[in-house]
Amino acid sequence: MRSRLSVICKSSAVLLAFLGIILSLIQAEEHGYSHAGKRLLYFTAQSNIWILLLFALLLILPFCRTYTQNKRLDYVLYSLKFVFTVSITITAFIFCVVLAPGAKEANYDAFSLSSILTHMAVPVLAVVDLFLDPHKITLNKHHLLYTIIPPLLYCVFASILGAFHVDFGRGDTYPYFFLNYKSPAGFFGFSREMPYIIGSFYWILVILGMILGIGALYKHFCQKHSPSAQVE
Repeated sequence: MRSRLSVICKSSAVLLAFLGIILSLIQAEEHGYSHAGKRLLYFTAQSNIWILLLFALLLILPFCRTYTQNKRLDYVLYSLKFVFTVSITITAFIFCVVLAPGAKEANYDAFSLSSILTHMAVPVLAVVDLFLDPHKITLNKHHLLYTIIPPLLYCVFASILGAFHVDFGRGDTYPYFFLNYKSPAGFFGFSREMPYIIGSFYWILVILGMILGIGALYKHFCQKHSPSAQVE
């Protein structure tokens, strides 16, 4: 039963991620973006693409005999599943707690269908599948460190684009307000102007801390409720 439900979750996540990304591209100009491709510069789109591609691969590979005999590939793919699930969880968390409440002031339609799919539906399916999937690997402390790699790489990616004054689609050279290094709070400073109360450096530290916390929680939950997995 768990195996069947896991397949349903993966299939639904692939379908909804694809639909959400395509809708976001189609409606980009309607939502205030200068070009559809600009939406792919955001962590939300990228984390959904990671889940889409990985889950599609995990659905297809069991039918390949060479995959079932390749323990190393199996370990890598399910390690990526853990990492990408944490990434898309932080996408949902920051959207719901930080970005969506201020969407009206930013003139952003936070609750369009594409936004709901990519920020809420796909993350929920990914998390549910993490616990339902009977196929487990041994998780260790290194996996927790791996979870911060995608956000850090994205931070570097966004910072490089910002340094070259690349427009992220809405006239800004940064994707999210907490990566605006020229805000009133700057990188290390503080401000009384919302939402720039603290500088980008502190935002990055807080987000990395949340990522590690979410990873540790998922690791503990898998250990406690998945007898087939020995999590260290």
